[in-house]
Amino acid sequence: MKNLRWSLMVSMTIWLTAPAWGQAPARLLPDEQNTVAVFRQTVPAVVHINTHQKVLSRFEDITPKSGLGTGFFFDREGHILTNFHVIENSNQIEVVLNDGRRLPARLIGTAPGLDLAVLSVELAAEQITPLLLGDSDTLLIGQKVLAVGHPLALHNTLTVGIVSSTRRTLDYLSPELEESVIQTDTAINPGNSGGPLLNSSGEVVGIVTAVMGEAQNLGFAIPANTARQVIPDLLRMGHPYRPALGFAGESLNRYLATMFGIPLQGGFLIEEIVFGSPAQAAGLRAGERAVTVGARTIVLGGDIITAVNGNKVSTMGDIARSLLSGKPGEKVTLTIYRDGRFFPVEFVLRPMH
Repeated sequence: MKNLRWSLMVSMTIWLTAPAWGQAPARLLPDEQNTVAVFRQTVPAVVHINTHQKVLSRFEDITPKSGLGTGFFFDREGHILTNFHVIENSNQIEVVLNDGRRLPARLIGTAPGLDLAVLSVELAAEQITPLLLGDSDTLLIGQKVLAVGHPLALHNTLTVGIVSSTRRTLDYLSPELEESVIQTDTAINPGNSGGPLLNSSGEVVGIVTAVMGEAQNLGFAIPANTARQVIPDLLRMGHPYRPALGFAGESLNRYLATMFGIPLQGGFLIEEIVFGSPAQAAGLRAGERAVTVGARTIVLGGDIITAVNGNKVSTMGDIARSLLSGKPGEKVTLTIYRDGRFFPVEFVLRPMH
């Protein structure tokens, strides 16, 4: 009887002190409070995307392929940002809102090389709480980041991790993303693609894009600053403006500079120029002397671009990102190193053909 009475007392004590089902525990650590707050703040803006590739036959509709992903509202006009690979090859797109409503979506614009796409749904502005794009250039390795998405169709899943590295390169993406992709150990699975990578303020600092299949906890995200630059073009034209440059070359690091006796710490060495291109019109000079270094052949003697509009550059990715928000006919100033001196060259942007 004594043991039974003790058991009843313990049971009553546990029942009286346990929190109500669905409520947060009475005490949370500050970091836990932040995690819960960011999730509750952002989850209404995150959507589940279902895609289908419908093929019409003479007898019936056939749906041979379907896919899923994540996206999020970035304005009150019903525009949703996601990955291009989420909607690639699909001709029917459905968006599932946080409250379970299903809406047909229209494709507004795509940037395949940046793995970005913009969708649109018909929804009243007062029913939309868009997410803000943060400054991805300020991310620090070790900083906490959170991903909200729909991995494997498990709605409203939150995962938490850190920024593992910055300035990564993914081979299948365009030069604008060279040495700029965010690496994170935040758990990412199929269905997370296109979802927001958030900082502790609930701002989008990246768009989840890929995971390293043969490894664990190696995920990648497109920087929010890249998305911010191309969204206006996707809304206006359906594609990003990419100016024709008309030159190719090699990143000049300090080791190569020292080897060839060039008194610079970095820059982009122009090796060849396309005839009739904006580069030729601007008077840029190509290289003349080919030297083999290991498995590479470097053509020396050409101009070295050290800055675009005053911003230092060393790679084609740096140059491409500097011009990503440019417009046809706009003039940019390249800082050129030639024959031992620096001088500005005016470069007029023209669209690619």
